[in-house]
Amino acid sequence: MLDDNKETILKYLELLGIKGYEGKAYLTLLRMGEATAPKIATKSGIPLPRIYDVLENLCRKGLVEVKASRPRKYRALPPSIALTRYVKTYIQQLMKLNNKVVEELEKLYRTKESHEPYIWISHSIEASIERTLEWIKETMIDGYASLSKELFMKIINTLTKKLENNKNILFSISLFKYPHERIIKKIEDIPNIRLLYQPTGFIKAIEHDFKRAIIFGKDYTLFTTEPELMVLLNDTYYFGYWRNAKVIKEFSIKRGEKYTTKHQWLSMPIIDQALKNNYNVKLYVVGKYVKTGKPVELEAYAREVFRSPDDRTRTIICETTNGDKITIGGHGASVEDIEAYYLELIIE
Repeated sequence: MLDDNKETILKYLELLGIKGYEGKAYLTLLRMGEATAPKIATKSGIPLPRIYDVLENLCRKGLVEVKASRPRKYRALPPSIALTRYVKTYIQQLMKLNNKVVEELEKLYRTKESHEPYIWISHSIEASIERTLEWIKETMIDGYASLSKELFMKIINTLTKKLENNKNILFSISLFKYPHERIIKKIEDIPNIRLLYQPTGFIKAIEHDFKRAIIFGKDYTLFTTEPELMVLLNDTYYFGYWRNAKVIKEFSIKRGEKYTTKHQWLSMPIIDQALKNNYNVKLYVVGKYVKTGKPVELEAYAREVFRSPDDRTRTIICETTNGDKITIGGHGASVEDIEAYYLELIIE
């Protein structure tokens, strides 16, 4: 059986850093048990002038031990112990080397994220997951995601850690499959996550801060900051994954907390809950007047959330400190007084 797999095993050992004659000598010793260097050389086909250096290397790697006798004899240590320990050490050495190389290469790396809108495509899903995790860590305001179970499991630890440490960030997650109870339990104590179930979903995407988005295809990933694509994705998520989805876990709010959002519709469940609980919701709004296009910043108190029967119009009705009624819409608002780009909600 060993002879049948010999070439394959030698190839695997080479990947682990046990190369060339080392692999042949190691396999030979495993089969022979205890032997002198000349016998190992003859059996393995390794030139005699080379065998001592090869065995010395295997000893340094902790795979072989030597018997203090005349002549010296060698034997392989149990692979389950020696090879496993060697691999762990080898990985540690590789990571140290990697860190040194990365440190030097970063000095050469000139590419900075462009301020111009962009679309980049990657065909490495695993590399894309790593980049996605870095983007999640950089979330400052809010975000949403529509995900398969597999993608959700890859990001959940990073996402929950981020939101646990930044309770002002609102995040909505829509899943295509109903999650296991242990998943729900993992996030039930994180107040700023809203978890939804929408089985008809087909776009796997993550967006944050109305700034950047990741869209996962079958064998590619698209990264973008293109404004038109962000708006399209925003509307797709709201109409396809938010408004008709089954709510598994709602946002949890309490007095004294502040929440931030660039997606006006993300603020609506917060306002609804607060008003039902007879709390006040103080808003700080940044946006522009719909009629004139002039920029505006104001403070007001939310009095009501209005949705049209078809849910195409969703408006926050507010009252300023002067007693003026004003309506707040989200991106692309056309019937409200203000198109909001950013909202802060303080529960009083």
